[in-house]
Amino acid sequence: MGKYCVNCGKELHTGARFCAKCGAAVLDAPVNPAPVAQPKPVPPMQPIAEAQPQKSAPPAVSPKRKNAAAPKKNGGRNTLCIVLSVLLVIQIAAVALYGWPGFMVGGGVKRPSAQKSDSFTLQEGQTAVSTDSGVMVDFGPYNAMDGEKVSVKELSADSNSIEGGTRTAYDISAGERTEFDGLLTIILPYDESETDSADEEGSVLAEYYNPETGEWELVDYTVNTTDNTVSITTDHLSEYCTVTLKDAGSPYALLSKFSSRRLDDETAMAILREYEQTGQPGEVGNSLLCEFYGQLLNIPNLGDAEAGLLHDVLGWTADVFELAEQGVGNKQMASVWEKSGYMLLGLSALSLGDTMIDAYKGNESAETVAAEAYKLSYNVGVAVLDYKRITTGMVQLSMLGVIALDYSLNKFMVAADQTYKDALFNVVIAYNEEIHPWTEAEWYARIMGLYKTRGDDPEKFNAALRGIMENYSSRYFYDDPEEQLVATNEAGLHAYTTGLLPETDAAREYCIEQYMARLGEMLQPVLSDVTQRVRYDSLKAYGKNATELRQALNAPLEFKIVEEISDGEKSKYAGCIIDICRPDALVDENWTAVLDKDGRAAIDATILGYMQAGIPTQLRLWNKGDDEFEDESMLTQTFKVMEKTTVISLGGMRIDAAWFEGYWSQDPDDDPYLDVAIKILDEKTCAFYVGIMSRYTELDESKYYTCNYVFDPVEHTLVIENYKDFPNGVKLIACDQSQGQYGADFIQFRKGEDYQYSALGDVIRMK
Repeated sequence: MGKYCVNCGKELHTGARFCAKCGAAVLDAPVNPAPVAQPKPVPPMQPIAEAQPQKSAPPAVSPKRKNAAAPKKNGGRNTLCIVLSVLLVIQIAAVALYGWPGFMVGGGVKRPSAQKSDSFTLQEGQTAVSTDSGVMVDFGPYNAMDGEKVSVKELSADSNSIEGGTRTAYDISAGERTEFDGLLTIILPYDESETDSADEEGSVLAEYYNPETGEWELVDYTVNTTDNTVSITTDHLSEYCTVTLKDAGSPYALLSKFSSRRLDDETAMAILREYEQTGQPGEVGNSLLCEFYGQLLNIPNLGDAEAGLLHDVLGWTADVFELAEQGVGNKQMASVWEKSGYMLLGLSALSLGDTMIDAYKGNESAETVAAEAYKLSYNVGVAVLDYKRITTGMVQLSMLGVIALDYSLNKFMVAADQTYKDALFNVVIAYNEEIHPWTEAEWYARIMGLYKTRGDDPEKFNAALRGIMENYSSRYFYDDPEEQLVATNEAGLHAYTTGLLPETDAAREYCIEQYMARLGEMLQPVLSDVTQRVRYDSLKAYGKNATELRQALNAPLEFKIVEEISDGEKSKYAGCIIDICRPDALVDENWTAVLDKDGRAAIDATILGYMQAGIPTQLRLWNKGDDEFEDESMLTQTFKVMEKTTVISLGGMRIDAAWFEGYWSQDPDDDPYLDVAIKILDEKTCAFYVGIMSRYTELDESKYYTCNYVFDPVEHTLVIENYKDFPNGVKLIACDQSQGQYGADFIQFRKGEDYQYSALGDVIRMK
């Protein structure tokens, strides 16, 4: 039985002093019967670790061919490791060629229009508002909302940007305020008929619109299938939405399931120990990796062939990360490794955070785990990650441990004995709780202030919090006698004295220690809210990494196939079919192309698509008219993908910028002869030296000149842009030993407009 507002008839929340809809004060109105909703079964959550049958498995990403002709169709197919979360994200979110599922790429997200608007003015003490359509916003006790104007605009539904889904959004605002100290709860309704009846909970998501990225991003939410609502926890206002999907097995829905994934304590702790010891996952991480990679490939068991594919994927990711550490290679590829590592730590942090909260609430079985988790998370956060840019929530997790362990698990309050000390203790209680108390909102603000200023160091936070509690507990002893007498009278100690109680050092110390214990108990509701805020910050950091990892996996790759043709000659491969594959794999039409009249073609993909294809490293070519599914290829070449654009040369040399590195000289019989030294520093700069008759094989830094360069892998050129002797640039053209009479690789120098003039002559690679 519930109460209803006598002004507008809206059902009232338990204990409400004001109506959430119209703001009218709650009177002692008679209790009216509420409509009885028929309960419906809630489908159990299926663990994501087990491969579940799906109505339609997410397809692997197909690259895009830039040539018009298409070949015939066919159905064919220890290093550092990518950690668990990479493959989870890969498995649950098969990427469309140029956009993550549900995200408008290129044209941006279509903005919905307002369909209906509700406005409210919050009365004194009122913290929540609700609309007739079922939207509720609860600002909580810590955000001082008296007199604030709140607006809830229902926006037009969008069924275009998500395949098989509908986004229903609401623009929620509170005047000029967008950020809040305390957490907010937003409840949004959803249409059950728009969900997957086989898994309603798994087919409902919640998101917010990020104006900085122009994308909808996942938020922290729970689904209530009984009420058909989604409950969102947040610290800011924006546009929030529900997403309902007809297929709970779609990539978009599975992405949500990954965000709510949790590990058991033993697994999460094992991952933290591995990071603490080696800085990377070990046996546990690799085991989980294999399990989830099997889901990605839709293979129930990993055999030898699949294990080889896994090894190649891991090795490639490790290689590109190591190159990035050296300042070369593709940063987005390297980001997959980095962000996925953060994701694994974040997954462990959130899982253990739930256990820490259980310990805080008095679950003694969780206390031992919480104690070790606090120490491990702090050690990992400091030792493994850059301390000034923690993004996984590891330090936030250890902050949660500080609060839980020190003020819930430590039960150090002793039983009172009826002595003089206890009489004085009662005066301290009266002073702190009746004469000069702090409200829960004031305590929350002070503790959150410490968290904001000392949140990167749990030890300092702990010391500061203890200091505030001790100062609060000892205030009575430092106040003036008049205030002390007021507290004495408030405590009703006339039987002891008509004046102030005498103080001794022992009595003062006893009272302060006892009151700190009492204060720790009293602050449990506030500390509970603080722990929820800390956990929310961890979730935000986790979500940020998920977004960055998604962007990295969705970054484009380009494969350029180029036939090397001498001047005046025609292509001998025009019209031939090529494919890109794993060594000796079956032909996959998605990775094939037909060479144009110049012997060229291009294939576009994404990093995720390349990984799903098994890290292809082989190009095969069939003669014009051959059947690539039946005939043997006439040409096979290998290549490596280390940059955004990979150029695969047919019939000629294949080089990268590093080809130019080393020491070059003219024929020593020339008088004088020229010496050149080149060292590639990163993907934009190099060290360059030109001298006469120096014959240097080693150069110190004083002789180098740092220059910008532009490398063209198709033309095999390196343009030095700002060398002191060539202010307008000089072009270096790579030539292999078959192109000259030197019997060794050599470089041609060009200068002037369009680099049409010879400069310095040829220099030969020195052995």
